[in-house]
Amino acid sequence: MKRFKSADYKGEDHTLVDVDLFSSGLDQPGVERDGKNLWDLSADAQTQLIRIFNERYPDNGQFTSVLNQEYLRSGGAYFTDFTRRDLGMVFTISKAKDYTALGEISSRFSPADRIETLRFSLEIPPEYNLQFTGWNRYATEYGEIEIADMSFSRSLDLNADLSMEIVDGGIKSSSGRKEDQALRSRYLKLNGSISPLRLEMEAEGTREIDLAGNVLADVSLLFDAFPEKIAMPLYSDSSGDAPLHLSQLRFVDVMVPRIKDVPESIIATLEMEYIYRHVESGWKSYPEWDDRVSYYSGRVTKTVTLFTRDEYLPLLYCLGIEEDGGSAVKIRTERAIDYPLRFMDYGEASRFLEWLSGRVLASGEPGPSLPVVVGTNTLLLGEQPLSAALISSMKDLKVIPVYQ
Repeated sequence: MKRFKSADYKGEDHTLVDVDLFSSGLDQPGVERDGKNLWDLSADAQTQLIRIFNERYPDNGQFTSVLNQEYLRSGGAYFTDFTRRDLGMVFTISKAKDYTALGEISSRFSPADRIETLRFSLEIPPEYNLQFTGWNRYATEYGEIEIADMSFSRSLDLNADLSMEIVDGGIKSSSGRKEDQALRSRYLKLNGSISPLRLEMEAEGTREIDLAGNVLADVSLLFDAFPEKIAMPLYSDSSGDAPLHLSQLRFVDVMVPRIKDVPESIIATLEMEYIYRHVESGWKSYPEWDDRVSYYSGRVTKTVTLFTRDEYLPLLYCLGIEEDGGSAVKIRTERAIDYPLRFMDYGEASRFLEWLSGRVLASGEPGPSLPVVVGTNTLLLGEQPLSAALISSMKDLKVIPVYQ
């Protein structure tokens, strides 16, 4: 297909096109549970279980409430992995537009100009212990691709059905002729690849397709993992002003990002190379196949923020004091192994602090100087056993974030 009347390469100009990371965001991981509910079972198993529920819970309210109940398998436990995340990014590619110089011989701007080819990359430093693991999605204003692979090479095609009706004097003729045409043409070529520290994207437009605009890239990330033990206290019901009764304290493993020094922001290097197609006739715009055009190449490099520490670190909480350098409550097992006492959310940590306060108010439970014991585990504050007397003497024991 003829795309120009004449073409010349004029050299480099790094001011014609710009790229920026318009927005980015990490997904929020959920909690994986080792168990099933009614809707995870087969059709036959669902039927049998519903019959059992119908016999056991004749009341409609009770019957409805148990439908979504989870049935944990033997040894089942919660497990959350904060090291595998999906990152959605929106890149903005823009052209420099100087309408005041339109038509001037020295001007490098015309309304018919377009970005014909671009290649941009995003690279993260190795010290973050973070890597790209795969593509999820790539989208432009011309189309969207579900990828789920390390690399891709796709052509986006234009499909259009055009119809024409003959109009005479502004009035449609009832006997007007209708002609249907089906057009199919490739208008965008996309390529992409990923290595652990670098992702690359390349786009090439055909006739009249300008690559300026927004590009959405969705990729998977993997942090180096570090295990944390999370406390899951189980309470029995209490009534009136009676203190909470802690019946069991379970621990589950949670994987969190292992990043040295926990930087405030994750910074990456964004680089773009482009080919700019300039129409020499300036404001006199002709169909693209009859243009005299000049090509310029350019490059843009900048640093961008992918996400902040508040986005990639999990919201875990502990009990402690912040004054005098700070100190957090720990738990010592019967094998004399110490673990930080951490909770999955603020409410769980706050409820455990309420239980500790109740132990202080309960007379003789335990003795004022005896350490607080949960099963075979002993609570510590720093290296000092946590006793009722110590708790009552501290007015600043509170719930605080683990990562702050």
